Amino acid sequence: MTHVEIIKQKIINLVMAMDNEQALEVLHDVIQKFSNPSSVVEDELTDEEWSEIENDMKEIEEEDEIDNQEKDIEDLKQWKSRK
Repeated sequence: MTHVEIIKQKIINLVMAMDNEQALEVLHDVIQKFSNPSSVVEDELTDEEWSEIENDMKEIEEEDEIDNQEKDIEDLKQWKSRK
């Protein structure tokens, strides 16, 4: 397996594990920008576009943390109720 194939598989695994619709939409937009290498290169993204991507990803990570915490609390409540 080549290095590129390994990276692709890692990306696929991460995407398949995601349930956050907003995160998937952001990833889709970014991947779509890079899907045609001859028309879009990293340097063509403006600072504003990079900032927007970074801010969106930060918001998504924060939402995921909250979702995970809420799930952990719910799991703990269910576990306690089974005692």
